[in-house]
Amino acid sequence: MKLVYKTPSLEYSIDSILLFHEGAQSDFWTEPLYMEFPQIDKNKFNMLTRHNKREYLREILGGILETNETTEKIIRYQNYWDANVINIQEALEEAFGLQLSDKFNHMVGNITLNPICPRFLESNTFDIYYLNSERGALGMALHEIIHFVWFHVWNSYFHDNKREYEMPHLTWILSEMAVDTIMRHDKRLYSINPYFAGGCAYDYFYTMKIDEKPILETLFELFENNSMLDFMEKSYNYCLEYETDIRSQMK
Repeated sequence: MKLVYKTPSLEYSIDSILLFHEGAQSDFWTEPLYMEFPQIDKNKFNMLTRHNKREYLREILGGILETNETTEKIIRYQNYWDANVINIQEALEEAFGLQLSDKFNHMVGNITLNPICPRFLESNTFDIYYLNSERGALGMALHEIIHFVWFHVWNSYFHDNKREYEMPHLTWILSEMAVDTIMRHDKRLYSINPYFAGGCAYDYFYTMKIDEKPILETLFELFENNSMLDFMEKSYNYCLEYETDIRSQMK
């Protein structure tokens, strides 16, 4: 497993931001931009065409990365990852029953201005918000790398449609909950993730209950008592059974 941090262009950051500001996106996905950059006029921005949104973001955000010692930050991110990668790889190998030294050797963490940090399964890349510390960058990397390994194993077992690995599909929903399950299982992972204490999955999963029982508790019990492949199958069937309840609580 190898991860390299990079700083792509301002245009990359804008493209990443616009992924969450097209179509009928909920406040969950759109509001972080305005919280992090209050200089963006929300009403004005929402009235603009896509082309003009790009121009507006370029005007507002231009120069930010260049003035925040990005080169030094990349070095800190990289050194911290390199110091922890052996333990991370061993923990994931044990969790997934998979040898990883010859896999995921071209991962890239792109440092961007997007406070919502997407991951891209086909390229094994993900975005990291530029204000993260090296510990925060590692915590975000752990979340996304668990996704990469999860879907690698998932697809080799189910041979299903990879389009279903993105929202709003149930397969995507389960994967987001499973990140907490896998992280919580191994101290080598949760102890180095500064986001773990406050929740390393989406907030609504921590209040979600099925038949008065926290859903993450149910998934953790399934994980602890099954192999990874059995956990994947049983947890998916469980989510399928309660899909309506799950979706109704995703707010």
